[in-house]
Amino acid sequence: MQKLTLPIHLKTLAVTTISVGTALLSPSTFSQPFPYTDPQNSGGWVLNAAVSDEFNGDKLDKNKWIVQGENNHYENNFKGRAPSQFVPHAISQENGELIITTRWEPDFNFLDEEFNGIKYSNITTGGVISKARFHYGYMETRSKAADGSISSSFWTTGKGGEIDVFEHWGHNPNKPDSAQRMHTSFHDWRDPKSATWGKRIWTNDHKLDFRVADDYHVYGLEWDPEYLKIFVDGRLVRCTTREQMGDLWVATNEQKVWLDSEVFPWEGNPSQLTAADYPAPGRQFKTDYVRIWQRQPNNKSKAQQPACTKHENLISNASFETGLAGWTDTNDNTTATNGKGLNGSNSAYLLDKTMLEQKVKVKPNTTYILSAYIKLPGTNMKNIWHNGWIGVKGWGGEEINKKGFHNSYHYHSLQFTTGSTVEEITIYARNDWSGHPLYVDDFELREMPYLAKQ
Repeated sequence: MQKLTLPIHLKTLAVTTISVGTALLSPSTFSQPFPYTDPQNSGGWVLNAAVSDEFNGDKLDKNKWIVQGENNHYENNFKGRAPSQFVPHAISQENGELIITTRWEPDFNFLDEEFNGIKYSNITTGGVISKARFHYGYMETRSKAADGSISSSFWTTGKGGEIDVFEHWGHNPNKPDSAQRMHTSFHDWRDPKSATWGKRIWTNDHKLDFRVADDYHVYGLEWDPEYLKIFVDGRLVRCTTREQMGDLWVATNEQKVWLDSEVFPWEGNPSQLTAADYPAPGRQFKTDYVRIWQRQPNNKSKAQQPACTKHENLISNASFETGLAGWTDTNDNTTATNGKGLNGSNSAYLLDKTMLEQKVKVKPNTTYILSAYIKLPGTNMKNIWHNGWIGVKGWGGEEINKKGFHNSYHYHSLQFTTGSTVEEITIYARNDWSGHPLYVDDFELREMPYLAKQ
């Protein structure tokens, strides 16, 4: 998608102040006036100029952004995830883009400190944080992840909570799926004495049908007081409500916007990274724009917007309430459990190397999203890890699947587009272990609507 722009001077016109410190641009003066998924502005959106940026010009607007490490200042006292350290020279603005470059620089004068027991060394990277904050709205960016062993992330922080719109990992030779994963999550920052302090307490672990570092894509997240919606390239990936999330709903206060790159130890041992992982000129996370829209005060259009609407679930007996009716077990090692599913409901219990399948009628040339909740009780989350999969066969390409490994129910999803002659596919849950069970519940297979055309 080509970036559309207007002359910079036009973007400075028609500013309306609706609250102290918050300037909203009139849609007629902005290059993309409304969210990519709402081109007709049925949501009544108005741009918040204070936390939006087209990244035009040859210098980053320091009136809007804090550069981590500049003048030895680190917002939230976050200096980078060691061994990578945030440095100002990792941030540049060129050709209408913000660029965060990660380099192998062993001769850099790193901080004589540790983060989570790891010293800062060898790897320089960057992060920027908005000076202004916003409270509820529609976050959107068009970006291309760095194609290497470094994250590319778009997220927010505020009192009590954090929203990670995406945490991409460009390349992991030992985990090919990493390059297709979009991780959205809430972090809990409410009570330092809580067992969940700083941890992910709600996640959406989604497998895209493309590598995040291959091209630019549009990522959006609608943050409402009552629901959350995740979008990729004009398609709705997931919608969940505050009521469904309960105490996991932590993002209730105003937020600052972050763009950064970090070394994630869960993607690999940081001590094994070398210069070959960051060849010159470095691994670059490129961001075309950041746009934050909000509804005008007393806007009536919100009442017309349903919180979460979905296409029909094409899977029969998706929550196993009628046992295994409609399902086929390849090795006859699956049972339907009573009270061991989500919220005490039924679930499927797979044991001893088996696959549970269902054939589903679909339409050709149509994009779908498959999801389910997976639980591997044998995993201790320390040194014993069991894996289970949900997947799709016969969709028009090679078999695809999504792995789960947690010892509590976690939501997993993947997307795919059927071939031109495909009218039936096989969806499945698979357990390759002997003696270690896999629980799976609440399967869904739904069309993934392309909202940008509406």
